Amino acid sequence: MESGSELSPCADYDVHGGRLIVMTSRGRHEIQVRPQVHRLVRYMAERNAASAGTSVLCSNDELMNAVWGEEPMHTHTELARLVWELRRELEPLGATAVVVNERRRGYRLVTCTEPKSGASETAADARPAPSSVSRPTPDRRTHWIVAALIALAVVALTGVALALSGDFRGGATTESTNAGVATFVDRIENVLEQSAAGRREIGAALRAGFSCSISPDEAARRIASVADNRQSILEQLGSIQALTAETGRIVTLLQRALQQSIEADRHYRDGFLELQAGTRCPLPSNPSFDLAAKADRAATVAKKRFVGAFDLLAQEHGRPTWSADGF
Repeated sequence: MESGSELSPCADYDVHGGRLIVMTSRGRHEIQVRPQVHRLVRYMAERNAASAGTSVLCSNDELMNAVWGEEPMHTHTELARLVWELRRELEPLGATAVVVNERRRGYRLVTCTEPKSGASETAADARPAPSSVSRPTPDRRTHWIVAALIALAVVALTGVALALSGDFRGGATTESTNAGVATFVDRIENVLEQSAAGRREIGAALRAGFSCSISPDEAARRIASVADNRQSILEQLGSIQALTAETGRIVTLLQRALQQSIEADRHYRDGFLELQAGTRCPLPSNPSFDLAAKADRAATVAKKRFVGAFDLLAQEHGRPTWSADGF
């Protein structure tokens, strides 16, 4: 690679050695992750290899099967958490783009391709041979003229550099901040994906519980499991650094929205647990169900405030936007 050139981050998974290597412009980096994440990456790398190196979209269901096989009771929320764990390790390397999320469809892994032959040729290899033609020796007056011109050029360039140095420093700072905000948006997007997966699972449990296709105890158990997972998602927000006042406000708004959603989930859980054995459809209302509906309404209001702030930032950085009923 030529000096100063930029290398887009990519993954190089050693299937036989079980090693995840990430290539960046700073070199090779081995990433340490737990076995479930290794199975996730291995599967995506093998899919890419079978498609001649093309980055293949792997669906959520096939990735869950690759990670857990026939094990019961695993959810899309758990899958999204594995991806979050992987991106957390990639983030210090500036390599989160190695894992690409396509909302509700699945994920792609960006794997490395082989370098082109001959790419190691250096500029010295193409340097022309020095000419053997003799050149006339300049006289003393020519030396003085050349020296004066060089001095004038140095003075001029120094003045320009001093005049623009503040702009360059400001430009570098702005570029660094923009990159940090883009990373922030990606991390919030990952949190939203996990929350959205939990919302779909809660919805399925509520529909099955209220239609009596599963028992109230089973509905309560499923809701409780997802609520616990969503609580861990909420805790992830505490590790997200807010670079600006606006990003800090966005984190606070999302925390409030998730807190209200989790409160609603737990009231629904309690409502099913309060039902008497043998209760038939339509299920009667109870105080916990009433509290759940109230918390749901408050969560919707909080989510609308969040997306009103977050979507503007997401659009600025070319990221997907969200609606209040999406997570």
